[in-house]
Amino acid sequence: MRYRLLLLLVPFILMGGCVDYDKENKEVREDFKKNHYNFTLDKTIKYEGISFKIPKHFKRYYSHDFTIKNSSITRTSNALNIFFSVERFSKSDLHRSFVSDFVIKDDLLNTFQDAYVWRRFTSLDNGGISIKKELPKNLKQKGVIQTVAGDGEYTGMTYYATATIRIKDNYYVFQWITNKSIMNYTYDDFERILKSVKQAK
Repeated sequence: MRYRLLLLLVPFILMGGCVDYDKENKEVREDFKKNHYNFTLDKTIKYEGISFKIPKHFKRYYSHDFTIKNSSITRTSNALNIFFSVERFSKSDLHRSFVSDFVIKDDLLNTFQDAYVWRRFTSLDNGGISIKKELPKNLKQKGVIQTVAGDGEYTGMTYYATATIRIKDNYYVFQWITNKSIMNYTYDDFERILKSVKQAK
């Protein structure tokens, strides 16, 4: 009898302890709109020799489906359906199969960018790749950026904004993945995250 009563109470206990994610996501979207469709970068992350800022509502994402290394940082905005990641590469990663066909002697920045972008491109149907550009000078770090778009995980077109930044002998690949409409509003937020990148003290 006590066992049956406990089973009846379990759903109510679980419901009482659950976070109201719908309410939280709605608040995130409202704040985003009030801030002229910009995120507030109010959380500093340190990762393998660098630091950078992201919105504090970005939650830890426990899968590495969109990255190569399990040591990568993965975060997600459930409110706006954005996936964000960072992973570090160096000369010791040139043996990896994804990069072996793209090695440019004395130019590992473009080596890792080209290899990563091609990997993204081949994961999409009807994909396209934008022209690669150097990061704006006001972003302070040496790097390149481009987008990949096609039919993928999202309804409509999936968009990947991919940037590689060189700091000393390390190469950090940043990804911002979402659908077309959200990318139109948040690409500048991705650039602001890149601008916040510093060598960690």
